[in-house]
Amino acid sequence: MNTAKLYEFRVLADTLNYSKAAKALFISQSILSRHIQDLEEELGVTLFVRSTHGVQLTEVGRMLASRSQELIKRWDAAQSHLLRRSVKATGRINIGICLEYSYSGHIRDFFADFSRRYSNIELIYDVLPGSIPPHTISQYDLTFSPCDYPTLPEYFKRLHIASHSTQVLLPPGHPLMSSSSVYLHQLAHQTIVVPHADELFGPYAQNYMLVEKATRGQVGSIRVDNLPTALFLVSMGKGICIAPSYAQNLAPRETFHVTVSDRACRFEEYLYYNDQANSAAQLFFDEFTMLMSQKK
Repeated sequence: MNTAKLYEFRVLADTLNYSKAAKALFISQSILSRHIQDLEEELGVTLFVRSTHGVQLTEVGRMLASRSQELIKRWDAAQSHLLRRSVKATGRINIGICLEYSYSGHIRDFFADFSRRYSNIELIYDVLPGSIPPHTISQYDLTFSPCDYPTLPEYFKRLHIASHSTQVLLPPGHPLMSSSSVYLHQLAHQTIVVPHADELFGPYAQNYMLVEKATRGQVGSIRVDNLPTALFLVSMGKGICIAPSYAQNLAPRETFHVTVSDRACRFEEYLYYNDQANSAAQLFFDEFTMLMSQKK
């Protein structure tokens, strides 16, 4: 499909006047008319009803007009993607990834698939067990983080990957271990072990604040530097921890997990791309973005 003709269709659909549309497009009416006819023949549909009084969109034309902007954007992105793939991709990509995401199946699968398809690109991983403050992500071409950073340099691009449910990880013999799920207000009088508690833009601190609100402040906390420490303290009976659903893969065998029912209690996934990085990192980011758009 020629997206230039689709754009011309959009202008005509907005104006419903060949003279005005042609003037806005800086082409003649005859050329615009021929391009619209070419588009109709290519699609095998009638987009406009023509009369001496002007033109009107057909039902199919109205449907195409409502989606034309999205189609142009996706088609241009696909063409750009195919052009990049036609060039032999080489280089290396420095990737920072928080510890929790190293246990996220769809991210690991993408890493493996990307490496298989682009064997000349070397992926350098740095699994980060501690906090990931904004200045840290500047050290990497790409960073997988659960943090929604409020301010970043303009050359960073952010992709929201997914939103995960959370679980309460419990020590052996805890009264809640027999529940299939819990609401946050049921955690009153509990001690919450909070990793990265000083990251106010991070999910652990935000979820703890949700617990404080739900229990009207009737909850205690233990602040620790990272998730492994929190899970160890849980296994020792020092408290409970709210973590993403796949964090149970990190937890000691003695612990139990119960799903949190409150929808607001989530664990987000973001990918941050340093636009000043190399072309290999750009390829990675574009392919990951395309994969996520297909899933949505």
